Amino acid sequence: MIRNGRNRGHPKIAELPAELRDAIHRKFTEGFTYQEISQWITDEGHPISRSAVGNYGKEFLSKMESLKLAREQARTIVDEGSDKPATELIEAASSLTQQLILEHLVNNNIDLTKVKADRLIQALSMLERSTVARERLKLESRRKADEAVKNIENVAASKGIDSDTLRKIKEEIYGIL
Repeated sequence: MIRNGRNRGHPKIAELPAELRDAIHRKFTEGFTYQEISQWITDEGHPISRSAVGNYGKEFLSKMESLKLAREQARTIVDEGSDKPATELIEAASSLTQQLILEHLVNNNIDLTKVKADRLIQALSMLERSTVARERLKLESRRKADEAVKNIENVAASKGIDSDTLRKIKEEIYGIL
């Protein structure tokens, strides 16, 4: 959480032992109220206000919802992609990954100035190479499809194949790209 231009976060909850934070996370997902969680934490010897628990809980549940959405998107990509070319699946997965990385950077207030520049440049370079290779593959596939269609049109003209059948063949060829 950012207030007055600085990252305030949730220091009291962040300082709790990991086992206690894990238990708090479970309580959020199990539907306990912020008041109940605050009281439980206090009973455990760490007095934290309901509003602090509420602020932390809203952030936590928002992140959980983002992860749930990302899982659903990934599942949809896999389920719907079984009949699509591998390049589309890879492109969708890459876009989803980039989206998750950006959300992680934003949601966790990560200061990129503390990240080594060479690591950032290397990561960006790898993403760019992947994009270029994928685009090259798509262009090559399109070129081969165009070539195949021309060959089929030549054969179709000499064999007397009707234009409707030829149109269906073209749709099938271009549909796999």
